Amino acid sequence: MVKQKKLHIADIRTAHGIRGLVKMAVYLEDAKDIETYNPLEGSDGKSYTIVLKNPIKGEWLAEVNGIQDRNQAELLRGIELFIDRDQLPETDDGEIYLEDLVGCDAIDVDGHKIGSILSVDNFGASDLIEIKPINGSKTYYLPLTEPYVLDIDLESNIVVVAPAEEFMA
Repeated sequence: MVKQKKLHIADIRTAHGIRGLVKMAVYLEDAKDIETYNPLEGSDGKSYTIVLKNPIKGEWLAEVNGIQDRNQAELLRGIELFIDRDQLPETDDGEIYLEDLVGCDAIDVDGHKIGSILSVDNFGASDLIEIKPINGSKTYYLPLTEPYVLDIDLESNIVVVAPAEEFMA
């Protein structure tokens, strides 16, 4: 099942130097792939063509087509960059795009719906799914690994998870 939506793949953080370069955070497995998706759609509704230069402290220096000085580059600060989901290549067997988990039903091992997946986040240690329980209680995170996530079936739009009570105290 392929969901048609925009995927957030990068952020323009700040200007760098006087020649219009910007520092970017790129969220692709291989940052250089960003150039194959040009032009990118900005959160401001404009299109941007990006050429990565080199990594710098966990981010990337990049050239943005048409931006020639620091003042122009400063105006791009905070712009999020997106692509259409259908631009990504098909996955191999056993592979998924994490974004495809958003909106799936979280079910227990007995097949009962316990909630919905709101997001997939990574705060530095591992990928986490955020689950909104159907009983209206507070959302919670589970690591996207066994024994927390037991099965993923994107065709049925379900993710089988271990009961939260086993891991929350």
